[in-house]
Amino acid sequence: MRKINLIFILSFLFFTTNLLASKTVVKGNASKFKGKELILYTYSDYISTKKEDIGFTTIKQNGAYSFEFDATEIKKVYLRIEDKITSFFIKPGEVYNINLIYSKELNKGRVYDKQLSLIFNFPVPTELNQQIGKFNRKFDAFISQNRILFEKRNHSIEPKLKSFQIKMLKETANANSKFVTAYINYSIAITQNSLDVSYKKTDLKKGNNTKANRYLEYLDKKPILYDNPEYIKFYKAFFKGEFKRLSLKLQGFDISKAINDKASHSELIKALSKYPFLENDEFKNLFMLNGLLEVSRGKYFTKKNIITILNEVKSNSKYPKHKIIASNIIDRITKKKFGIGSPAPIFKLKNRNKETVSLNNFKGKPVYINFWTNWSVPSQKEMKIMQLLYKKYKGKIEFISICSDNDYSKMTSFLAKNNGYNWTFLHVGNDKKILSNYSVVTFPTYILMDENLKVVKFPAGRPGGTAERATEDNIDRDIYELINNK
Repeated sequence: MRKINLIFILSFLFFTTNLLASKTVVKGNASKFKGKELILYTYSDYISTKKEDIGFTTIKQNGAYSFEFDATEIKKVYLRIEDKITSFFIKPGEVYNINLIYSKELNKGRVYDKQLSLIFNFPVPTELNQQIGKFNRKFDAFISQNRILFEKRNHSIEPKLKSFQIKMLKETANANSKFVTAYINYSIAITQNSLDVSYKKTDLKKGNNTKANRYLEYLDKKPILYDNPEYIKFYKAFFKGEFKRLSLKLQGFDISKAINDKASHSELIKALSKYPFLENDEFKNLFMLNGLLEVSRGKYFTKKNIITILNEVKSNSKYPKHKIIASNIIDRITKKKFGIGSPAPIFKLKNRNKETVSLNNFKGKPVYINFWTNWSVPSQKEMKIMQLLYKKYKGKIEFISICSDNDYSKMTSFLAKNNGYNWTFLHVGNDKKILSNYSVVTFPTYILMDENLKVVKFPAGRPGGTAERATEDNIDRDIYELINNK
């Protein structure tokens, strides 16, 4: 009997575990980008906005690509090729067949936020992305048609906005999707929140766009939608600055005391419990997490105590999502700011010979680092000028070029075609944190360090920078001064 029960329990656990996580497939064609790297990522949570890589692949010569991964809930995911990006929503267990194209016309004038276009090969009208896409297009058109009323920033747009909301909810009702319904509602709520102005008392009778009304309609006694980006976007906008404002009032003194004097999660929750809009425990704890993230940037609260409280949530919270959010916030606020005067984050990366090289190996001489990729045209051009700098200052300063392409062979293939580049080349490999550690947001990025590996210039001037960009630092002069001012 016991054996039968054990088999039943194990079978049940296996079945329920597979219910929680389902294989999701994203595949398709990107023939214009054959041989390029395609990265799929999401955000761990929308409060801390910590990026989480799902995977990467190289697009095949026939343009095909494919990802297979476990998913437990509807999530917004992002696809990136070089500096081009797009996003869509995935549902656990679904297969998404998507072609990726790039339109120069649609991206005219864009520098850093170039957009890929999605083509769903087998679109179903009631599918999540089709419903959201349809709403987004109609909402954009609605805003464009009523721009004058929006610009007045008064209650005159509200009746039209509410009618539009009701109409959109009716049109998407056949999709029977709570996620789509919430997406529409909170997209509208974000817009209403942006219209928040100081009304006269007479105006309040005509309109309903007051903070209290918006709270009752969209937040009060409503489920917390952690994975709906529009919900969290509205939540953060609605409560922006509210945590600090409460603490600065006389009756909010115990909030400050709970953080600065006691560093206590329980005392902080007790202090927040007296506010009527924070009656729900889960809602109150999320308000606290979002508030602690906001005030961690200022000097009014002790950061060390904030981290202590967050660590308590990370370890003991009864809400699994809050453990993740607290952990991500800790990572965000404890990350050392990278810039002039800061010590360079130490790394260990593979060189062209697959040998592991540490930044510490270069201590004793100034160091000039550049982060580059094969797809960045300026990266390629400036290597030739960097070669001249290397010949000029060889032995006096170390040159390090870090290839940021995911595929190691991208670096070795590049060097095989450019055998005159004899300085140190390293590959990021699996150390994806190095890009965030060095605050790399575009390619190429340059950093100049002294012999103690302390940052002297960030971003440093680019090789030949003064020829095309007269306003940039002269890296040749900076290197000369660094070497001769020891």
